[in-house]
Amino acid sequence: MKEGVSVKEIFKVFLKIGTFAFGGVYSMLAFFERELVTKKEWLTHEEFAESVVIGQMTPGPPIVNTGIFIGYSLRKLAGALATVIGQVLPSFLLVLVLSFLYIKFREIALVQAVLKGIGAAVVGLLASVIYKMGAKLLKRPKNILFAVLAFLGLAAFKLNPIGLIVAAGLAGLLMFGGE
Repeated sequence: MKEGVSVKEIFKVFLKIGTFAFGGVYSMLAFFERELVTKKEWLTHEEFAESVVIGQMTPGPPIVNTGIFIGYSLRKLAGALATVIGQVLPSFLLVLVLSFLYIKFREIALVQAVLKGIGAAVVGLLASVIYKMGAKLLKRPKNILFAVLAFLGLAAFKLNPIGLIVAAGLAGLLMFGGE
């Protein structure tokens, strides 16, 4: 448990993340990292990376799972609950409003153009997160090999992501267990 971090602070940070982070799991990771590692210094880069791994390998929405893990590590159950409520509440309310508006105005060219622009920007956000995580985590040939094999397994061979995660964990145990 992290001393000096209140449940109220956790809620406010995750409310901010939930309100302003758009684009899905991977683009939201950039917001997580900036707020939790760089600004607040509640986590190290390694702790953040481990949180992302836990969030990815557990059932359910990975970004919410990552938040739950972070909240729990900061303030146990109350911290985990604060992250979920803070993170999900803005999205829930916004999706209700946007669903109504989209159904009503989806045929308008301006709406279609805005959605295309946002989609392209999200690709850039994803590339930024991948670059930053790769620069920090892929410093050794073994780590690079894991990343390349996982990418090929998913992109080229359409392997099951869960199977890839389990296989990488077992291979990591074999390759890195003695370190």
